[in-house]
Amino acid sequence: MRLKRLAIGAMAVAGVAWMATPGVGSANSGNAGIPRYQHIVEIMMENQSYGTIIGNSLAPQINALANQYGLATNYYGVTHPSEPNYMASVAGSYFGVQDDNQFYCTPALAASDPQCAGTTVDHTVNAPSIADQLTAADKTWKGYFQSLPAVVGPVVTSGPGANGPYTFKYPSASNALYASKHNPFVNFTGTQGALANMVSDTQLTTDLASGHLANYSLIVPNQCNDMHGTGGCGSTSLFSLGDSYVAAIVNLIMSSQVWKQGNNAIVITWDEDDFSDQGQLGTGCCGANPGGGHVVTIVIRNHGSDDGSNGTHIVDNTSYNHYSLLRTMEAAFRLPCLAHACDSVVPTMTPLFGGRDADRQAAAHHPRRARR
Repeated sequence: MRLKRLAIGAMAVAGVAWMATPGVGSANSGNAGIPRYQHIVEIMMENQSYGTIIGNSLAPQINALANQYGLATNYYGVTHPSEPNYMASVAGSYFGVQDDNQFYCTPALAASDPQCAGTTVDHTVNAPSIADQLTAADKTWKGYFQSLPAVVGPVVTSGPGANGPYTFKYPSASNALYASKHNPFVNFTGTQGALANMVSDTQLTTDLASGHLANYSLIVPNQCNDMHGTGGCGSTSLFSLGDSYVAAIVNLIMSSQVWKQGNNAIVITWDEDDFSDQGQLGTGCCGANPGGGHVVTIVIRNHGSDDGSNGTHIVDNTSYNHYSLLRTMEAAFRLPCLAHACDSVVPTMTPLFGGRDADRQAAAHHPRRARR
């Protein structure tokens, strides 16, 4: 398949070329206070504002995590709708994308392909992402997608016959459990051919058991379990479904041997809010305003408290967004910053990811910090 060969070739070239790309910082992304991490797992949820999650009795397990570990109380999406937020979260920019169209869409296809209607910019971007950075640094990455369709027969990357991670909606448009708009790796030339790195979430159990968890993992539930909603979700509350999914994934990771070794973190965040305040000022931060709305972000780490336990509870009131999280993960892996993650107005999430010294600094600067 030509696209796959080109993408794999681009991925190899990226190992040398990304450091010379405009928008890539030449130095580490503000590493002070953030130790080296072995593994960071990001769970991306969907379309709920901070106020619909925190204190919600239908999400008791997520609230328990927020009350036990690190909680960012002023974290924001960078725009609307979903696809550009996913792109921004791994590459530091949404590159002008302002819709949920297929990754192969271009302005030229806007009039002829129904999956590209209204497209004004190319949705495949030749720019580095954190995945390319990790590959160049001899580190690993993987995306785990619930309800990911299998690749059956030859790989097809566009149109109604697209399969695997290239499928627009699966199993159908009305019951879109998997949607490519929630898979940012297909939007970038360096990763869109990396089929071995875009797998079903069921593979996570095997990878944890074998000790082969990637340095960076992105876990994306299906649209019933990410709180977004689609046909076929049944009568159970989307909050309850998402709450159960998050709890199961967190428990799976934290019960593994991988979690106990080195510095590791789990990040639970939402791509954007519920659109209730779309377009209004105050719905973004860190250079992106109006942004994607106020969302919950929880950071669970396996280190940090003075007694060696992993129960440190920090309430961090600093304004952050997806660029902040990307910058922080790059710092944790000792990678340069990308695009808007390099902006001076984008803070690193040091209180939530730092070591013991950072814990003490957080206590001094954030009086609401508490300890179990």
